[in-house]
Amino acid sequence: MENLVQYLVAAMVAWVPLHHHLPSEQAADVHARYESIARDLVAVAADEGEAPLFSGPDGRAQTAVLMLSVASFESSFQKRVDEGKGLGDRGLSYCLMQIHVGGGQTREGWTGPQLTKDRKLCFRAALHILRASFEACHSVPLEDRLSGYASGHCFAEAAISRSRMFRARSWWQAHALPPWPPPEPTEG
Repeated sequence: MENLVQYLVAAMVAWVPLHHHLPSEQAADVHARYESIARDLVAVAADEGEAPLFSGPDGRAQTAVLMLSVASFESSFQKRVDEGKGLGDRGLSYCLMQIHVGGGQTREGWTGPQLTKDRKLCFRAALHILRASFEACHSVPLEDRLSGYASGHCFAEAAISRSRMFRARSWWQAHALPPWPPPEPTEG
């Protein structure tokens, strides 16, 4: 699992460099926070009780990269958002994934403050929303399947979907995905 965490941290640093958070946060602190974010995301993506967005042997790793891409656009991994001090959509969107909690709770019954307090809940709620968008938008090209998530309806040529998909796909095409699940250690 550690190899996927480091793979995700490398993507985070490439997309939102550590210096982006200066001077409010020291580079070493940002890196440690990035690792913590990646660990929480991997815990959700690796959960056998959650269906990944993509099939095949790399499906869970690809799911994690896409979720990370969405987070990079939604929050730029900002500490103030991570801590619940930066809310979007007039105070209705929470956590690094900026999940809109308009009725006070997510579909799962979680509140915005709960999403901020527990990143794994944030990522789990986001995965459910992304999966619902993929399912609802199954008739449009893959790169447009986040259009439902981003706009509430499915349509082709969705720039908001394509930007997030392009960032993720470019990363995993340019950088070999670590094996998933990790290989079992051999005795010897």
